[in-house]
Amino acid sequence: MGKTLFDKIWDAHVVQKVEDGPTQLYIDRLYAHEVTSPQAFDALRDKGIKAFRPDHVVAMPDHNTPSDQQTAIGDPIGCKQVETLAKNCSEFGIKHFSMGTKDNGIIHVVGPEKALSLPGMTIVCGDSHTSTHGAVGAIAMGIGTSEVAQVLASQCILQSKPKTMRINVEGKLQPGVTAKDVALYIMAQMTTSGATGYAVEYAGSVVRDMTMEGRLTLSNLSIEMGSRAGLIAPDETTFAYLKGREYAPKGAEWDAAVARWSQLKSDADAVFDKEVTYRAEDIKPRITYGTNPGAGIAIDECIPTTDGMSESEKKQFLAQLDYMQFKPGEKLEGHKVDYVFLGACTNGRIEDFRAFASVVKGKKKAADVVAWLVPGSWLVRQQIIDEGIDKILADAGFELRLPSCSSCLAMNPDKVPAGKLSISTSNRNFVGRQGPGARTILASPLTVAASAITGVVTNPQNVTISELPVPAEVRKVVDATPSNCPNCAFPQKMEAAAAKADGAKSAHRAFNVVKSTCLPINIDNNNTDNIIPARYLAFTTRDPKFYGDAFMHDIRFDANNQPVASFIMNQAPFNEVPSEGKREIIIGGKNWGSGSSREHAAWAIAGYGIRVVISSSFADIHRNNLLNCFVLPVIVSEEFRQELLATVANDANAVVTVDVPNQTVTNEATGHSEKFEINGYKKYCLLNGYDDIDYLLSKKDAIEAYEAKR
Repeated sequence: MGKTLFDKIWDAHVVQKVEDGPTQLYIDRLYAHEVTSPQAFDALRDKGIKAFRPDHVVAMPDHNTPSDQQTAIGDPIGCKQVETLAKNCSEFGIKHFSMGTKDNGIIHVVGPEKALSLPGMTIVCGDSHTSTHGAVGAIAMGIGTSEVAQVLASQCILQSKPKTMRINVEGKLQPGVTAKDVALYIMAQMTTSGATGYAVEYAGSVVRDMTMEGRLTLSNLSIEMGSRAGLIAPDETTFAYLKGREYAPKGAEWDAAVARWSQLKSDADAVFDKEVTYRAEDIKPRITYGTNPGAGIAIDECIPTTDGMSESEKKQFLAQLDYMQFKPGEKLEGHKVDYVFLGACTNGRIEDFRAFASVVKGKKKAADVVAWLVPGSWLVRQQIIDEGIDKILADAGFELRLPSCSSCLAMNPDKVPAGKLSISTSNRNFVGRQGPGARTILASPLTVAASAITGVVTNPQNVTISELPVPAEVRKVVDATPSNCPNCAFPQKMEAAAAKADGAKSAHRAFNVVKSTCLPINIDNNNTDNIIPARYLAFTTRDPKFYGDAFMHDIRFDANNQPVASFIMNQAPFNEVPSEGKREIIIGGKNWGSGSSREHAAWAIAGYGIRVVISSSFADIHRNNLLNCFVLPVIVSEEFRQELLATVANDANAVVTVDVPNQTVTNEATGHSEKFEINGYKKYCLLNGYDDIDYLLSKKDAIEAYEAKR
């Protein structure tokens, strides 16, 4: 039987299989940014070790980077994160693209455009949208901070191999429909958990016809349906995109590389664990209406009604609409918008700016709309200027800003005010994602552009779109001094070596039996932005207690920081502080921990005092992060989860027992027990407080032997 593309790349990077445990997988490229790496470097210092293969690591700040100027960061906490990254890279000998220099930008834009990401690679980063790089034909996965430390220490990661899924999109897209619309359509069909446990390969005529920028957008959004990775087989489009870029092979090495890369495709007789097919003619311009990326509709459709929903589904659906200030059955086309955002690692490339400019050319921005147009890198910004797009934007009343993650998440000055409605090309519409209380509609660059001109949600198929000339040769290497680039590394003054960041060591409390009352948080798809809002990520400490107060903050408290009385954590006795035997166990909703790879969410759960989270399903990355933070994620049947919720609803002080040695969960009120699965390796780690890095360091000879035979 033939192999899938994913299997070919995965199998070529296996160092060894841990007995009754995960695979030790070799990593070709680690990307590091300022938010999820400080604590990983501290882990190396704690163990007195160096980075194992520093030449395989590339780092740059992007989350805290301002988009209006890049000589200073006003927020002292964000500034410290950026400074800490620079110091860590200096100390550990890692390539660092500083803020305020031509090589900087959003890490998932810069990596492919510099050909630091290549076909056949394994690529990881402490960021869930690492899946972007899979568009070049690589396995690219978001990981948690503990796993970043694993790679820094050993150039390997311990991972369970996911199942494989192929998503085919066949036919020809309608005018006005983009790769972003394709991704939003797939998410709505699959739901935010539909690809959990899988690595997805995108295929079909629509994907083959996509530009490289379109493929990067599609792969970028893979995590939003729970996928571990999103790959596209490399072809002539891929090779043409990569050729001549800064870190691409040159001359004879290029020819040899293309010959190898041309073999990277799923065999004709390869069998996927799951395969689905969608038709291009069914896809229209898309928008979201709720607070997860899967809550979407065609722009000319109405928001669904509650017909046919269970009481639990209805409650959660209405909670989304209440936050968004929408109603069931409402049509959003024509709804007033306050902010528009073009950018992010999803849509911050030259093709996205061409699309936006093709709509706004010869028109004017609506007077009452605030617009942030933020390229994903200095190269993209220079391409915009080369092609005269900056002039089209200026004539229409738009300002071209500087490269940054910008308004994709509320970690820099570009925050949408509470209550305001933003239509955005970013990747997440979670509660507070673009700022506390901000409301977000996700859409394509064409839809965002049309809405920016009219001031209301607008179908791009109903506006005039100009055809812009595309140069025969697109710039692939940034100038030494791009326009408006400070060309001076930030921070400008830096100590020679980093003192230990303000991270306290995380104490690993070994498991045996946890017997406790419970905290029911029955929110399906409870994403990591809910668990810990993005603005709490700008700290360099590892101490979970520091993050405990931020746990579920924007659900527990309103925009005025007043407790939300209807939320379970503000109701007695569930508002009591967890302690031994009290509220140490969460009974969570389905697909707990969807969204970001940020390990901060696991730190917040641990810091609040939780030892066990019970659900019928978890997002893959978050589940790994919980285990690495010695919080036990327990998967039970949906029937048993519902039984536990009903028991706690009947008796708030009902006790549940989680027995790790025997791998059982027991409802003490009914005597009903279920077994839960955990591999032998992780069980040993939990029972003994054993660290994954210690294990990987013990396998140094195996790693070096693998490297020698490649």
